[in-house]
Amino acid sequence: KEKELRLSDAYIVKDGEPSLELKVKVINIRPEEHHEILEKCQVLKEYSQFMEIVQNYQISGEEEPYKKAIKECIEKGILADYLMRKGSEVVNMLLDEYDYETDIEVQREEAREEGRIEEKSALIRKKLEKGKTISEIADDLEDTEENIAHLIEQFHLHIN
Repeated sequence: KEKELRLSDAYIVKDGEPSLELKVKVINIRPEEHHEILEKCQVLKEYSQFMEIVQNYQISGEEEPYKKAIKECIEKGILADYLMRKGSEVVNMLLDEYDYETDIEVQREEAREEGRIEEKSALIRKKLEKGKTISEIADDLEDTEENIAHLIEQFHLHIN
């Protein structure tokens, strides 16, 4: 139902306790979670129902799932006033949200890949300092000599 996210969990390099920490309480507002906040806030409850209807249309493969969800919600009185006034903006927001989520996931994967490369370059540096050859390093790291040589050049790692 609830979880706490910490900004420091996203740090690539974790060096002890952070000087400043941001903690955010995340609440799952899906209707099936029956979170008490949904009973206390009608608008949030209706938003939760709206998003469930949107998701159901998306899963079923309907054309224009957002427009159909808005129409159904207006008919059922779910966020009806707001959706009648701002329906087209809501559609645009949902389309932007999808693109934003995709973009965030791509950025996360790029950051993970960058972290793996930095970690590998640190290993290469240590092995070079121990006097290992590019061929030996490639064998140790199960990589090609070309990739190792490229990383040495990219990160200005010097062979002793």
